[in-house]
Amino acid sequence: METTVKHILVIFVALLFGATAFAQQDQKYALGPDSQVQNVPQGEITQGEILESKTFPGTKRRYSIYVPKQYDPKKPAALMVFQDGHAYESRDGSYRAPVVMDNLIAHGEMPVTIGVFVDPGHKKDQLPEQRGWRPRPENRSFEYDTLSADYATFLLDEVLPPILEKYNIDPNPDRWAICGASSGGICAFTVAWERPDKFRKVLSHIGSFTNIRHGDTYPGIIRKTEKKPIRVFLQDGSGDLDNEHGNWPLANQQMAKALAYKGYDYKFVYGTEGHNGKHGGAILPESMRWLWRGDKDVKPTPKSITPETQTAEWAVKWWMPRHKEKLAARKEMEKVDLLFVGDSITHGWEQAGKKVFDQFYADRNVLNIGFSGDRTEHVLWRFENGAIDDIDPKLAVVMIGTNNTGHRMDPADETALGIEHILNGLKSRLPNTKILLLAVFPRDADTKGKHRVRNDEINALISDFADGEQVFFLDIGDKFLDENGNLPKSIMPDLLHPNEKGYEAWALAMEPIIKKLMGE
Repeated sequence: METTVKHILVIFVALLFGATAFAQQDQKYALGPDSQVQNVPQGEITQGEILESKTFPGTKRRYSIYVPKQYDPKKPAALMVFQDGHAYESRDGSYRAPVVMDNLIAHGEMPVTIGVFVDPGHKKDQLPEQRGWRPRPENRSFEYDTLSADYATFLLDEVLPPILEKYNIDPNPDRWAICGASSGGICAFTVAWERPDKFRKVLSHIGSFTNIRHGDTYPGIIRKTEKKPIRVFLQDGSGDLDNEHGNWPLANQQMAKALAYKGYDYKFVYGTEGHNGKHGGAILPESMRWLWRGDKDVKPTPKSITPETQTAEWAVKWWMPRHKEKLAARKEMEKVDLLFVGDSITHGWEQAGKKVFDQFYADRNVLNIGFSGDRTEHVLWRFENGAIDDIDPKLAVVMIGTNNTGHRMDPADETALGIEHILNGLKSRLPNTKILLLAVFPRDADTKGKHRVRNDEINALISDFADGEQVFFLDIGDKFLDENGNLPKSIMPDLLHPNEKGYEAWALAMEPIIKKLMGE
């Protein structure tokens, strides 16, 4: 037992000092706008203490309750419980859950939700003066890492009853979520696994599905147990822990494979970070959107912001191999200074525009991740799956959206929203990179073509995304048009894709601002 406690302390020290207790962000995964305080109603947070426990005798702890401004006692709210509550409740830490909830609730992207932030148990005579990691909560591993229903019982019998009495919380288990990091992550899963009649949504960050207290057995248990009605979001990174308890990245991959094998509604986002809250915090808004999608009080999520792979019959054979090729190419490059992001028009720099591309960009350490047929959601998927990991470009050139128009005639605001999410993904993953956002190129022969009109509507919206500091907007559409605003086939033979002459016009129009933004 003494050895086990020492090993657990090693992990805890890693959290405290190596990860700065979930509290600092580096430049790899920066927090996006949805994790920043916005001009939206802000919820109220009240503090509480639990000084006695029947389930965990001799423990004391603090907790807090977040109540969104939109809460109406006449309307049942959803519920979300966070383990290591102080780490998630902080408005200036890695996760900033109340800030994210303020923003998503205001935008109709998650339901009005009561948040309960519960700390692990201390066993000293008095609680520490402040919530946090110091001094160490002695009962944390026993409560969180044990594979039993005890912690679920503690929540349901001791923590939640007075909260349920005070607030109108929907008893529907599909509207009860639970979240945690590290040992808190496996704890969240265990609560839903043991009590799916109460909790059916799980969010785990860097989950300790390892042999601290037999958590490594979960993948096998999942595979051999009848499927339960729970939805699971897992996050981990390739730099996570590898020690005597197990390998965290492998453990989370095994969990994801087991959930996939049994047909669970799950999502696994795998990054490059270590045992900290940097990656999980950066993607918390997207994680929450995914977790709460389909709720009766949540606006339907537009396809334009729902990351997915390319499924078009003509593209499926080459799309994923190209993604893997680009990942390999990125790893082989000593550095990437210039990044191109887009669809077939950007992909075309490797085809019709290759001569021009080589002339302008061959000596600029350029990576082109334009993919034919891509819409905004495909770019988002590629971002989530390594496309821009481990690079720090000086400049990213983005031009995307015409396939949202051409394939589905998406409303302009939905395509613009997808583009905004792409920009947010770039800003959070590449905080040092300038972004040149190009207006969607003109298409159709004349100004009255329905695709031209829709793209013009998109451009009117996305021009506002420029901030003059990191994001810059450039509309070069007129470079492809004649004096009457018509699109000649001598520039775009199919009225969509440039030929070599069109790529030359593109390169020449961009060159001055590229030089400026790259500091050349």
